[in-house]
Amino acid sequence: MGQSNLRSCLTSRSTTDFLLRGDYSELKPTKYRNLRLILRTVMRNLKLLKSLRSSELQGPGSPQYLSVRADTGTLLVLSQYSITEFDPRTGQVVNEASLTADGFLPDDGCGVVVGLQDLAELESACLATAGGDVILFNLNTCQVECVGSVDSGLTSMSWSPDEELVVLTTGQETIIMMTKDFEPIIEFGIHQDDFGEGKFITVGWGKKETQFHGSEGNIRNDVNICPQEVQPAAAWDDHRPRVTWRGDGQLFAVSAVCPQTGGRKVRVWNREGVLQATSEPISGLEQALCWKPSGSLIASSQRHPNKHSVVFMEKNGLLHGDFTLPFSKDQAKVKDLLWNSDSTVLAVWLEDMTPGEDGQVNTYVQLWTVGNYHWYLKQSLDFGKDPQKAPVCVGWDPERPLRLHMVTRGWTTITYDWGWNTDRSPGVDDTDNANVAVIDGDKVLMTTFRKCVVPPPMCSFELQLKSPVNQVTFLCRPQKTNQLAALTADRQISFLHMFVMKIYKLISIDDCIEVDGVVVSMVQCCQTRTVALQLEDGQIRKLLWDCPEPSVEDWTDSSGCSINFPVACIQTALCSISGEVSLASNVSSFAVCNDFLLITTHSHTCRCLHLSSLSVKGLQVALASDGNQNDETLRRVERGSRIVTVVPQDTRVILQVSLTHERLFHVKLIKLREFVLTLVVLICFREAFECMRKLRINLNLICDHNPKVFLDNIETFITQLNSINDVNLFLTELKEEDTTSTMYPHPESSPIQPQPASGQKKVDVVCDALRGAMESMDPNKFCLSILTAHVKKTVPELEIALQKVHELRGERISTPGAVSAEEALKYLLFLVNVNDLYEHSLGTYDFDLVLMVAEKSQKDPKEYLPFLNMLKSLEPNYQRYTIDKHLKRYKKALHHLSKCGEQHFPEALQLVKEQKLYSEALRMFSANSSHYKALSCAYAEHLVQQQQAEQAGLLLWRCGEPVSALQAFASSTSWRNAICVAQQIPLPPDQLALLARDLAEKLIEQRRYSEAALLLDQYAKDCEEAILALITGAVWEEALRLKCLRQPCNIMFICQYVAVTLSPQTHHNIIYRIIYRIYLGYIVKPPSCPTDEDGPDCPDAELYSEASSVMTNSKYSQSNSRISSRSSKNRRKAERKKLSLKEGSPMEDRALMYALGEISTTDVHSLLKALVLFEFDKQAEKLQLAYEDALQMMAAAVPEVWPEGLQNNQAPLTGPNSTANSIMASFQQQQKPVVSQQGRQRSVLNQPFSSCYIDHFCCLNSPDDDDNNMSLLSVSKCFSLQMLRS
Repeated sequence: MGQSNLRSCLTSRSTTDFLLRGDYSELKPTKYRNLRLILRTVMRNLKLLKSLRSSELQGPGSPQYLSVRADTGTLLVLSQYSITEFDPRTGQVVNEASLTADGFLPDDGCGVVVGLQDLAELESACLATAGGDVILFNLNTCQVECVGSVDSGLTSMSWSPDEELVVLTTGQETIIMMTKDFEPIIEFGIHQDDFGEGKFITVGWGKKETQFHGSEGNIRNDVNICPQEVQPAAAWDDHRPRVTWRGDGQLFAVSAVCPQTGGRKVRVWNREGVLQATSEPISGLEQALCWKPSGSLIASSQRHPNKHSVVFMEKNGLLHGDFTLPFSKDQAKVKDLLWNSDSTVLAVWLEDMTPGEDGQVNTYVQLWTVGNYHWYLKQSLDFGKDPQKAPVCVGWDPERPLRLHMVTRGWTTITYDWGWNTDRSPGVDDTDNANVAVIDGDKVLMTTFRKCVVPPPMCSFELQLKSPVNQVTFLCRPQKTNQLAALTADRQISFLHMFVMKIYKLISIDDCIEVDGVVVSMVQCCQTRTVALQLEDGQIRKLLWDCPEPSVEDWTDSSGCSINFPVACIQTALCSISGEVSLASNVSSFAVCNDFLLITTHSHTCRCLHLSSLSVKGLQVALASDGNQNDETLRRVERGSRIVTVVPQDTRVILQVSLTHERLFHVKLIKLREFVLTLVVLICFREAFECMRKLRINLNLICDHNPKVFLDNIETFITQLNSINDVNLFLTELKEEDTTSTMYPHPESSPIQPQPASGQKKVDVVCDALRGAMESMDPNKFCLSILTAHVKKTVPELEIALQKVHELRGERISTPGAVSAEEALKYLLFLVNVNDLYEHSLGTYDFDLVLMVAEKSQKDPKEYLPFLNMLKSLEPNYQRYTIDKHLKRYKKALHHLSKCGEQHFPEALQLVKEQKLYSEALRMFSANSSHYKALSCAYAEHLVQQQQAEQAGLLLWRCGEPVSALQAFASSTSWRNAICVAQQIPLPPDQLALLARDLAEKLIEQRRYSEAALLLDQYAKDCEEAILALITGAVWEEALRLKCLRQPCNIMFICQYVAVTLSPQTHHNIIYRIIYRIYLGYIVKPPSCPTDEDGPDCPDAELYSEASSVMTNSKYSQSNSRISSRSSKNRRKAERKKLSLKEGSPMEDRALMYALGEISTTDVHSLLKALVLFEFDKQAEKLQLAYEDALQMMAAAVPEVWPEGLQNNQAPLTGPNSTANSIMASFQQQQKPVVSQQGRQRSVLNQPFSSCYIDHFCCLNSPDDDDNNMSLLSVSKCFSLQMLRS
């Protein structure tokens, strides 16, 4: 590693004036709006990152060829004596072999090498000598081997880019094509008379037979055009062929001197050795030849009578563009042309043709780039006249496109690393002109984007210097950022200050600060004046230059850790991101403007981020998200867009795109904070409104950022706007959403935070406040705005607005600025659809207003006049009924129809039935009227159809229809009301008993046994049936009471029957089988999800087997589609049917849990007391023990049926934020069993007694029945609660 010096002071030598060309005031960006040009590196310059010079390499003779190894980065240098592998980074010789020891080259140094190529696959270097030998140098063993020889000698060697083919040109002017194993493929001559397969086809255009030429005399007078004379090759031309390959290796071109004309001609062959094309005759074509790796153009040089240029040819041999070299006609010669690997930079290697007074010639290397079909000279390296410092080998690095290697005649290796950089002024205040400097040879093209946007290669003005410019920079001081410094190729610095240029020579250095490493970039922050240095390995250093003794220290974060980049960055900037440093990917360019960071990404977006509220995580989230449609921090840009500059204290951002000129757009977020502060502190509504209109910011932000301040200053807002159009624009853009939380969120550090939502709607509040203020200020002036406020409300007040327009019709316009009724109506039609306005005007029952609206619409008078005439002929109430019914305002229509008399009641009844306006109709008639009774009966019929028979019965009973009410009560099982109505009719005793029996049967079906027993005992007079109903419902105590009250009845056999039916062993076996099936269900599939009537709707249904899915969905979807319209009884039956206990059913797990719940809620307590009372002690003891076992089994199975964490694992697998990986991970986690199958079975069978252990015969031994009941059923209730939670 070498040492880098930071030069802090320069000594002045001379001062001159600069030349200013052009006037930016005459350049208007609109002139180039439709321009479509190719932009790639137009607004960027090549910045030298580092140059590595090494003098450790020494050898006999002088270097002749250079090749770069792609895998190691070392250099292969070939001389007339030896071949050497050298590492310029360490300065060490890796390998070296002599070519004279084995006689490949003569010992006297007169040998000539015509080609050198590194072969990565063979780990060897191939070289060819002028004597005809092809030699391989093994880089591992350092052995030199001759693999072939040509007797006539060789003049050049060129390998294909894929290293599969090699082309050799011989001394007999032939071409030999060989494989990588040096097996000959074909040999053919260089000079061929045929044009090639790409020969142009003539269709006869221009011949006498195909065109009209006028009279024969004019044809005879035509002068024959002589063919262009081709000048022979230059005297300094070595007459050797030059071979170059296209980047894909499918074609190669050969430039050779034609024997007939003596000038050079280019021919193109394919990989098979078939001639494709021959170039047109080009006079003055020189020996340099290089095919652009991208494959579009072949570069060469041409000397014209008045200029020297680099020309480009297509693969068909035709010329396609050129650029002129900055030299006179006979000043320099082009030794070689070299494209870098990504085809962005063309290196031109030149040498003076005429030696100077000392007999030495100067050598140059120039780097050219193209943009908008204009070639820019970005770098000019002048090596002076010292022959030992002149480069003799030049080559681009194959891996790093902007790395150039050179070897001088004195065996010094030089490595240059360049990077693309946009040189823009770093100012942060409004004095900065947003300057961008573009280097173009000895000119600096300046564009001031604050004043105009000019597409390159044009500019605002040109800065002309005496020598080519290599680097420019702007002064990083407040108020002085428009000052420019330019470093030229003759080692001079020119300063631009207020249109005066001063030139300084680099002679003396006052202060030097040593840095341990190679500095590749330096950046300074204008606000803090902090300077950061970046080393070539990515390390960051802080330069302390304001101290008495300047020093360099490591850059650390808040925790004291050093900040380093993995690799050196091309573009760097200093800014604060919440005190943290972030590495962000997907970024193509960035710029720091005031408190904002602007980023363009490879996904073709531009983001504007707050630095004050930005964190590492926030930056990563912002770059990863695509944003929503209301995200104002993101803007879609064209493909390949890069940030050129940002205008300070403004919203303008200039982008450079690949397929068009610069794009200027406004970043709204930059202006938002300034706008909010102005609005809050100064109450400057006018300035804020104009800014928002210009930037197309949503005007809702005016009232959303601080609603209280806005509403308190509503009159100030109207006064400052002082424009009806602006007020109307603000009203029309009102939305119910809060833009401070959706489109323009406040930064976290902002003192203004979103207000909590109130009960009132924002649009209504703002419209009412503005309307009230305008009506109090000047209702005539703000008439249109008042109408807008009425129309814009969430429920538009069109009737009120129309009435205001109608009032204007009879008024005279006396005050200036007032509007007429015609103008107001025309404006209202602009806001509201004409059909809606016509219907609302019709709803006012004002036919004058209706005609006024209809005349302004596009309606045909034949459409509305007959209808209006018909309405005018009707009675007023019936007229309004007809209008309301036409407008579908049925409640108002019913209200007006109820006033039309007896003859229209059938029509009213029909309207009530059609629109179901029963409640409204009943309020319009008295309870004692016949109309009320008819409406009640109709309402009752409607309630019966809606499965609300009990309410229908009450309504019928009230209006004096007991028979119909009895039917309604009986159908709804409202037995108390039914008995009351039956006694009110009254029914005969036998019919009353029959009614009681029917009601009791329905109650028993609904398991309401106590109520059924009451009906049977008291109204049917059947005590025995009542007792049987109580026994069926296990209501033992009530059955015993009734037995003792009525005639004695032996119920002991019934108790025994019930005890046998509720066999404890049967329940024990059922519980065990249910728990085991639930356990198996959790292993096979996850628990089913809640379903609706259309069948299962589980988000993981596709995870089940295809066969079960088809069978399940088809079965249940068909059955449920038929029961959707059935009665509630059948619907409940269908719901129970879905909970099938059949193995493999989709709801099997829920059905099993439901069955467990039914068993656990069995009332064993009352049964035990009944058994003990009737001396069934053994059965009671057996029942007690069996149910104790069953409850303990269920308690032990709770963690098995509901595993721990099951509820958390049941989150939906799918959703808008789910990915394929997250779905599979969640599914696999749910399917993973907690324990093995055998372990689960053992835990169910061998679980010890839990804390819910119940003493034997607790109902007999304990005097507290309630406590016994709670003790016995505690486990079952706990189990049921767990089931309900699932």
